[in-house]
Amino acid sequence: MIVIYSILKPFENHLVYNVAYQSYLLLKIFTDTSYSGNHIYLNRFDIEIVAPCTGIIFISLYLALLLSLSKNIKEVIAGVPLLVIIYLGNILRIFLTGFFGEIFSEKVQWVHEVVGYLILPIFSVIATLMYLKILSRMRSK
Repeated sequence: MIVIYSILKPFENHLVYNVAYQSYLLLKIFTDTSYSGNHIYLNRFDIEIVAPCTGIIFISLYLALLLSLSKNIKEVIAGVPLLVIIYLGNILRIFLTGFFGEIFSEKVQWVHEVVGYLILPIFSVIATLMYLKILSRMRSK
């Protein structure tokens, strides 16, 4: 996992602006918000997207699992598209932090922690379970 994270870490800074913009677009559907660079401005607070907010750690964990369980390149290729689930889970995590942060503005740090500790691990487990199902089907043929 450390090797994979070391390889992906340089991409964190590039993903910051994409993650911020995509999270902003989702928040804009539900609340009044604005966006500039890596900041999302809501009515009661703002969210600064920094490198750890990109979800690269969970992506690295999933890739480590994928590479350790796969027996051949076909199995790796079958599991790679599931990275999108983890990425979208990260966008949802930031959205929910902003959405519930607006409702519970005095407890925004608490909202950040609860949402962060629930959403991304849940989406990582979902991607992993889907990959295990794919592996099972591929190997039973």
